[in-house]
Amino acid sequence: NIGKNREAVWTSVALSAPDQLRQRVAFAFSQLLVVVRLAISSSVQDSESFLTYYDIFVRNAFGNYRDILREISYSPLMAENLSYLQSRSAAYMYDVFGQISFADENFAREIMQLFSTGLVHLNIDGTPKLDENGQTILVYTNEEIMSFARSWTGFDYQRKRANVEEASWSGNHIDPMRIEAQWRDRFPKSDLYDGYIGDGYPLCVDLPKKMFLTSGARYRLLGSSFLPELMTDPSEFSTDTSIVHFELDQGSNLKSKLCNDIAGNCKFNSNVVLDDNLICVGQECDVDTVRVVKVENMFYEYVSPPCVEQLFYKNAVKLLERHRGMQATCANPLLPAASEACCSSGSSTAIRNSRYDRERMTYATATKRCEDIDKLTCDYSHVEYNAWYKAGWHWAKDDCLVLVKINTEGYAAVVYEPEQYTTKVKHIDDESRNFFKVYWEGNLYPTALNACGGCKTLSSGECMCETTVSENRVFGGMPRSIDDALSKLYIGALDPSTYDPDITPTVDAVTGIAAYKQGELFDTNTVFVFTDSKGRYHSLKNARETVHLLDTNRSSTGFSFRNAPTFMSLVPSEASARDAQYETDAVLDHYFYHDNTAPFLCIRMIQRLVSSNPSPRYIETCAKAFQTGLYKNFGSGKYGDLAAMVAAILLDREARSVILDRDPSQGSLREALLKVIGVMRSMEFQSSSSSPVVRFHDVIANRIGQMAHDFPTVFSFFLPEFRPKGRVADASLVGPEALIIDMPKTVNLLNGLFSLVKYGLSNCYGGFGVSSWSRYWNCNEGNYVDSGQLTFLPLSSDASSVVDELATLLTAGRLSAENRRIIADAYERARNESNGEAALRIAQQLILTSPEFHSTNPVQQSGIQREAIDQPQKLGINDYKAVVYLMFSGGCDSYNMIVPHTCTGKDMYKEYLAVREQVAIAKQDLLEIQTNRQTCGTFGIHPSLPSIQQLYNESDLLFFANTGVLTAPSTKEDYWQKTKTQLFAHNHMQREAKAVDPFDVAFGTGVIGRMSDILSVRGNNVGSFSIDHSSVALIGQPGVGSETFILGQNGITEFNPQPSMPNMTDQISALNTATTADSGFFAETWSEELMKSLVHNDLLHTTLSGIETSVPFPDTQLGKKLEIVAKMIDTRDQRGVDMDMFYVEIGGFDTHADLNENLQNRFEEVNDAIYAFASELKNMSVWDHVTTVQTSDFARTLAPNSGDGTDHAWGGNYMMFGGSVNGGEIYGSYPDDLTDDGPLGLGRGRLIPETPWDSVFEAVAKWVGLSDEVDLNKVCPNRNSFGDDVRFNNLSLFG
Repeated sequence: NIGKNREAVWTSVALSAPDQLRQRVAFAFSQLLVVVRLAISSSVQDSESFLTYYDIFVRNAFGNYRDILREISYSPLMAENLSYLQSRSAAYMYDVFGQISFADENFAREIMQLFSTGLVHLNIDGTPKLDENGQTILVYTNEEIMSFARSWTGFDYQRKRANVEEASWSGNHIDPMRIEAQWRDRFPKSDLYDGYIGDGYPLCVDLPKKMFLTSGARYRLLGSSFLPELMTDPSEFSTDTSIVHFELDQGSNLKSKLCNDIAGNCKFNSNVVLDDNLICVGQECDVDTVRVVKVENMFYEYVSPPCVEQLFYKNAVKLLERHRGMQATCANPLLPAASEACCSSGSSTAIRNSRYDRERMTYATATKRCEDIDKLTCDYSHVEYNAWYKAGWHWAKDDCLVLVKINTEGYAAVVYEPEQYTTKVKHIDDESRNFFKVYWEGNLYPTALNACGGCKTLSSGECMCETTVSENRVFGGMPRSIDDALSKLYIGALDPSTYDPDITPTVDAVTGIAAYKQGELFDTNTVFVFTDSKGRYHSLKNARETVHLLDTNRSSTGFSFRNAPTFMSLVPSEASARDAQYETDAVLDHYFYHDNTAPFLCIRMIQRLVSSNPSPRYIETCAKAFQTGLYKNFGSGKYGDLAAMVAAILLDREARSVILDRDPSQGSLREALLKVIGVMRSMEFQSSSSSPVVRFHDVIANRIGQMAHDFPTVFSFFLPEFRPKGRVADASLVGPEALIIDMPKTVNLLNGLFSLVKYGLSNCYGGFGVSSWSRYWNCNEGNYVDSGQLTFLPLSSDASSVVDELATLLTAGRLSAENRRIIADAYERARNESNGEAALRIAQQLILTSPEFHSTNPVQQSGIQREAIDQPQKLGINDYKAVVYLMFSGGCDSYNMIVPHTCTGKDMYKEYLAVREQVAIAKQDLLEIQTNRQTCGTFGIHPSLPSIQQLYNESDLLFFANTGVLTAPSTKEDYWQKTKTQLFAHNHMQREAKAVDPFDVAFGTGVIGRMSDILSVRGNNVGSFSIDHSSVALIGQPGVGSETFILGQNGITEFNPQPSMPNMTDQISALNTATTADSGFFAETWSEELMKSLVHNDLLHTTLSGIETSVPFPDTQLGKKLEIVAKMIDTRDQRGVDMDMFYVEIGGFDTHADLNENLQNRFEEVNDAIYAFASELKNMSVWDHVTTVQTSDFARTLAPNSGDGTDHAWGGNYMMFGGSVNGGEIYGSYPDDLTDDGPLGLGRGRLIPETPWDSVFEAVAKWVGLSDEVDLNKVCPNRNSFGDDVRFNNLSLFG
């Protein structure tokens, strides 16, 4: 498996690289900016692409975080991982394919939530900012997500090359992506500060004339090719020898700079930046700008500086393509956006008078070019060319109107209206749906309710208005402060000294702001220059542009908004990769310089490197180091410097103080993989000559929960906010690493470490090594024949000295005196009974079970044994019942799970088809079901779910329609006020679907856990099992209900099947005995979970031994998990339980791309697994005693994105099944309007749910026997926020 070479490389580096701190920091960053292996199509074959991505963190570990953000954003692995690869703008999809789709939102959300700003506004010390009601303040809403998503369109693979490892069928996963300009969204993007991406950039119309000759002008060498790389010329140019190039004259100052003459020969540099202003020579004086210039036989591409266009402007002029019958659009006459087209008087045939092919110029230059040959600009019928591909867009003489269309929510779309045209460019035509946010004066805008202010009212209820633009001065004098300037000035300017070095500014001695004025007065041409507190240089124009709306009589409506900038030209040929890159940089800067980024990143990195719960002082120290770029003698002094940040983390007293280590809340649990590597390094692992490359078993990630390059989700191995049950949660602290300290992973970790000590790196008895035939019959302790072994030898043979040395190497000296004594006694006994080598192995194994090894806490033991965990006894109060909570993780597209088919009155399938576009399921493919409770009498189930159809038709399965996380009944107008949960975010909405407690009445608990608590209090023995990992759904109040067992999907692995000494478990128990209240919380968490795991492992291994199902289950993730559930149900009598609660999760539903294919695969797995599960339960005669409730994070947008996927939404459709379920019906209310204009539509087919999870789980609680109002309020604390009709109180969901 060559794809596993990436893990081997990582392991070798982790074991032996000399730059261990750099590697450690890189590994921490890799856990923050995650690429999920299973999300990458070529992950089985490729290693180099993953290593290339990882090298971003190695290379920049002590560099600057801005570089990391840019490199991961251009990484093809990240783009495939978060599905913005080949994402196309809505305008492109409509123009080219006629499809209504939207930009993929996945990366736009995660780059903020996980990589930069986080979810809520933070103070610099990491504490949340609160509003006047004491509530946290969201950094962004879905409105911002949708805006930023448009910034991540256009990314695509570079061309493949032959000198790298790539799967033959995959794209180029190695090189940074390119941007396909035509795919890029062209319209303004609102930002997080009530502004726009592009604010602060100079206007393109304000750039100096002959900018290509001005100081700072940049040129990049193309070589012998004359096709630009950052702009687009027709590919036919490459083979046409008649192409006219812009060749620099011999006396050209620009040519001299580019030639770089040395001894009579040009020595071309790859990049050239002009260091002074040049005088034009020859045809340089005739052109407005250049694209590619020829110097001798080489070509340079001119790279225009970043600038923005205001979307609305005066005196627009019509542009035409080469024939009048082709498309028309409009452009700002002050910009070099098109070519000239010159007609003789009375003629409509135009010719060119250009200096090079595809030359762009302003309208004034075009007019002069025509006058130079005694012709006029004209509304031509066609332009004469000797080749069609030399034609572009040309200035025509006609005027244009720049209109604005306003939708009912106040969003705007620009519409062009040329005087005469055959057809218009689609993205600016009357039907344009390219709406963007505008900032209305007084928050007032025209609507149908106010007669559109006298503008035209459209049949859609939208308004269409003419526009005019005014420019006004902002400051009449110096701004009071830098913040004052930044809050009011939006239009940037080039540094005036760049093109006028003799100009002298006026400088405010207090604020440091310099003002460049033309005369004595402050006017709209005044430029303010300053550097802000984060080191950013600003050059801002003292002007504000306002767009005023005119009614049908061209009189003022009184409505106005701030003009909106965009990097991308609306002229089809002028959208360039260069400008898309500039826009991407602006977006990344916006995240990077956000006030949240420093404290957010510091919290995450401190958690990975030092402590799970850093103090506000610690976070602030780190954040200031990030912002200033300095900490003590470390750092460059530049904002975002990681050397300064890492130094602040590692050198702070919370990282180094022995006294603070005694604080029980300090420290953390250690990461599983780092524990393995730490043992191998400190115990001097040496690989064998026959296997010099260190390789772990392919499934080590499944066994211990962690492996480099093998993340389970984009949220990494651990959730930073995870609160393990016990002292950590009781103290309102977090312990992320505890998420994977469950029974199977704890047993697997210790078995693997024991095997490493006893047999070397092998597969013996759960070892981490790969399988080997030589090992098949040779798993004998001390027999090291495979891939290497631990070679550590103590300096002394004295038992106490040996243990002290091991304690230093393996626990940094934390090992308690009592635990040292226990291990030393065991060492002494083993040496006496066997030899020193055997004694060392026993000492090593014992210390590897200690809490001091698994945490960074010292331990204070109480001397009291932990309470024994007894096997439960069945009380026989109730007939057995079991609840299975089945989570479709990632957000299931459930509007393709059940689909309206045949309806009375309104044709809902037709509406479904129109909204879902290319991801809709053909009507004839749907599996029909009948219902009496919905608008439609017939619905269709996804064709991959025949078993679900069968269960439904047998009345054993029902659906809940339009269900989801709800705080209170909500409408389009008030949902954002009433909803407490952070909408559309995986972790928040999934957590709330499991907790069903929006106001945290029973904080840290889950709905099934609270149900179990009450059942336990009422005298039932309740089993609680989560398959593969912990889930909050099963967590109850501490000390009330039963403990939750974590079971592996592959069954129960026996702990330590070949112990090195008698009664070894007793020794392990002694090392993990009860601790005092002031002992380290994380050490206690390890010990408590370990002891429970060992007891549970022994019980379950014994119980499940020999249990087989009567029905073969599919060999899939869900098949294996449901098989374990079935086996556990089969052992209910042996386990002595009255009831069981199970949590099962299947991933893969985050279908941002290729929905139909991915959903088919997931549903096929679901269908086969549920069929086997139902069949087995029926054979066991417990079908009537088991109810399965299926949930998900959320549904997905009805409207697809440009990758044929769908994005995060809200209300969805879910199922519940079992023999007691009154199935064959759809409960709740399936929406009777799927459009955004419907009462539930929030845009892009995001629907507000009408049925809350409270209703579903209240019904389940009643089925298991809870009917008391007090009990039901504990299970669903928010249920009384909803009426009886919503809560199914008048219906019986169970028979």
